[in-house]
Amino acid sequence: MTHKKLIFASVSTLAVFLTACDDGENLESMQEATEEIDRLKTETVDDLNELTGMEAELQTHFSDTLETDDDLSTLSDGSSPVFENIESRESALSSIEEKEAEMEEHQSTLEEYEGEQLDQSEVDQVIADVDAFTDHLAEYRSHYEATLSSQSEYFDSISGEDATYDDFVDGIENINDEQAELREHLLELDEFIAEFSSNLEQLQSSIEAELSDEE
Repeated sequence: MTHKKLIFASVSTLAVFLTACDDGENLESMQEATEEIDRLKTETVDDLNELTGMEAELQTHFSDTLETDDDLSTLSDGSSPVFENIESRESALSSIEEKEAEMEEHQSTLEEYEGEQLDQSEVDQVIADVDAFTDHLAEYRSHYEATLSSQSEYFDSISGEDATYDDFVDGIENINDEQAELREHLLELDEFIAEFSSNLEQLQSSIEAELSDEE
């Protein structure tokens, strides 16, 4: 990002005046933006952990359905708790998507920074981290949504008259394979979050230090 430069830098009094009037620092807004990005990052991690917990619950719901519903009618009519579980995870994904959009809004505040008090490389790094974070999340959501669709189709299909034992087993194996792939994406995201958090913390510390100097 190009920094503002004082055209009349050789005139010291004018330079001081222009610097004092320059609103490009906008440190309070920068502080608020980084705090909101940090909050959204933390809440997104909570959503991801919630998804993991619901994945574990799916197995219990499915086992209970098999034990209590001999003809699998609750799978054919959609009343089995496995479908409620899928809907809950869809809601969690929607919540994550909303946080992505909100985070990008606060990112725009960082992109508008034109001051001189902060290290521009720190600002640019957090901007890049937000881009990478939302890209990771979008890819993860895309894979996860496909997995949920596959699970829903599987649970519905095994209640059909034409369903075989092989269909039952193959479907479970497919679900397990998809879950393993999702875990790989999640591990990559987890590694990135640690670096993102460190860079964000550094920028927040710099902003706080500059605000303290102004008091």
